[in-house]
Amino acid sequence: MVFPPPEYPGGYKFDNPGLPRCGWVPCVSTWVTETAYAVLFFMALTFVFVVPFISHQVSRFGWFRGWPAVVSAAMVLYGCALVAFTLFPLPDFAGDYCDAHADVNHWQLIPFQSFIDLAEYAASNGLLATLTSNVLLQVTMNVVFFVPLGFFLAYRGRRSLGATALIGLVISLAIELTQGTGLWGLAPCPYRLADVDDLLTNTTGALLGWLIGRAGIRLLPDPTPVKRSDVDPPGPTRQTVGFFLDIYTYLLFDVVIIITLGLLGFDLLKQPGWPIVMPATVSLVMFVLIPRLRRDRAGPGIAGVHLAVVHANEASTPATLTALVVRWLIVWLPAAVVGVWWLAVCLVVDGLITWRASDHRPLSLRLARTRQVTLESMHGAIRSETREPTP
Repeated sequence: MVFPPPEYPGGYKFDNPGLPRCGWVPCVSTWVTETAYAVLFFMALTFVFVVPFISHQVSRFGWFRGWPAVVSAAMVLYGCALVAFTLFPLPDFAGDYCDAHADVNHWQLIPFQSFIDLAEYAASNGLLATLTSNVLLQVTMNVVFFVPLGFFLAYRGRRSLGATALIGLVISLAIELTQGTGLWGLAPCPYRLADVDDLLTNTTGALLGWLIGRAGIRLLPDPTPVKRSDVDPPGPTRQTVGFFLDIYTYLLFDVVIIITLGLLGFDLLKQPGWPIVMPATVSLVMFVLIPRLRRDRAGPGIAGVHLAVVHANEASTPATLTALVVRWLIVWLPAAVVGVWWLAVCLVVDGLITWRASDHRPLSLRLARTRQVTLESMHGAIRSETREPTP
């Protein structure tokens, strides 16, 4: 079950007359509130997967632009959304939650039961009531949420109808197994109903998406990135994205450390000095010590877009330790002292100067007497310098 109705967090059980029912507007309104938590989890998934995804795309095709970039971004965002909105939000398992929701502590294995319940509901309440009920909404959303999967498999992946059906079925089965086992035993009990009919509705949605994707092949531009040489100077967009991803990963590591220590009983935020010492140390490791050991002298975000930090006048000379420390003093240490808003200021200022300057160098790199080049161009410059002259 992709979307649990709000009045019954474990999943709607159509044949239980004691459960309250709601129309489309109340249900959607409540879902918007409840799925705010799922949106937060979606953002966390994006944090985790966006850097490896961009790095993989750049390594295969070079810096990708235009429509292929839009399609690629939509694919990874949809994948994160699929995980987030099918498994979250988690209910509060405290107290007698599992006993109170015992109706979902089983698997609905009767094929077409949801359609039978839908027909019975229509016979009892009329067509108009059925069209505005969450009974139909539940079935509809199970179909709609898998339409993008089929679309991407046909349009970008060029998969056949049979392959799309199989992939949709396997993904739907994985979701139902995860829900039916309570996150594979991590939750004290299942919190959404595992329904065999969801395999049918999800796969149907994937097949509908495949039909739309096949039409998209004829009507839309080619979504496949074209492999190109990656030696041109990086533009402002690429450099800004790299800096943004640096900030992304830095904040993610901070949150992970705080949560991990909190689970171990150490409230980091209440310790004197630690709200400054911890983020300063994390940024020092991420943007000075580790880059110093790397040939490209890059943090995780800059490395993710395949850029290197080099001397301002020599593409073959990696940035010195002094240059890395200078930029840390400008960007990352103040953020640990005054707050993360400083990073937003740096991102905006660097971005504006990168766009306006003829050489597209961010302010923080200018002050550190460095610049960014593509990884491929840095390697090419190093090979040119080390190549023995021909007699």
